[in-house]
Amino acid sequence: MSDALQPLDAPLLLNRYRPRTLLARGGSALIYEGTDETLQRAVAIKVFRAGTDLVQYREELRVLAGLSHHGIVSIVDAGIDLSTPADPRPFLVMELVRGHTIQETLRQGSLPLRKVGEIGYEVAEALDYVHSQGVIHRDITPSNVMLTDYGTASARSRARLTDFGIAIGTDYIHAADAQVTGTAAYLSPEQVKNQSLTPATDIYSLGLVMLECLTNVVAFPGAAVRSALRRLNQDPLIPREVPREWRGLIAHMTEQDPAQRPSAAETASEIRALLRKRR
Repeated sequence: MSDALQPLDAPLLLNRYRPRTLLARGGSALIYEGTDETLQRAVAIKVFRAGTDLVQYREELRVLAGLSHHGIVSIVDAGIDLSTPADPRPFLVMELVRGHTIQETLRQGSLPLRKVGEIGYEVAEALDYVHSQGVIHRDITPSNVMLTDYGTASARSRARLTDFGIAIGTDYIHAADAQVTGTAAYLSPEQVKNQSLTPATDIYSLGLVMLECLTNVVAFPGAAVRSALRRLNQDPLIPREVPREWRGLIAHMTEQDPAQRPSAAETASEIRALLRKRR
């Protein structure tokens, strides 16, 4: 079987879910818009590529199954497609979230300060919940935050966190047991050094994402190794045009020492206070 399922020939997964339109290709999986034939509703189906490590699949399933929050794209079902016995394909069925990633949105230009604050607050709030459940996301990037509309006449959108494919529990943070994983431009210094991780690693990455939303410039550009190593001897450059209190917040979030960064709850609280000042 080829990696990409052909919609007309796609198997009915679990006798219920039919992949229809390919939405995205990732390193380990393909994302389809599909149909729940039982409830007649649209869903997202993440079909892992042939040869997928089932340990990775089961870990993502374990993490997602334990999370339920309005700021996270939630799981609906899961299984393994055995229509081709020699080529089993694990899959996840998730709610279909319509909108655009931050990465896609930034193609139109940088975002207003207030919008960046709203995104930062909503992601920090989701991370506060994730961390309280003993999970570290490890890959907070512009492509892993969806901006979804409210489904009303309002022009506002809500930020929702996606892709827990490399998330780990806070009881599994020792460098000797893990490999450096994540997206190079958004790694925390401790990820680059392959040190033990805490929830503070997600706060560093969120700080870089917020900065990029304001400037439309990647803080540490370039090839993966060069990008990753640069943050070990320099802090991200925050333009003077960014208001002082917001510069201070982003600098605090991107401290080299993870112990000096605010928690997700503290980050959300500080952003909320700054947003109220700007009303």
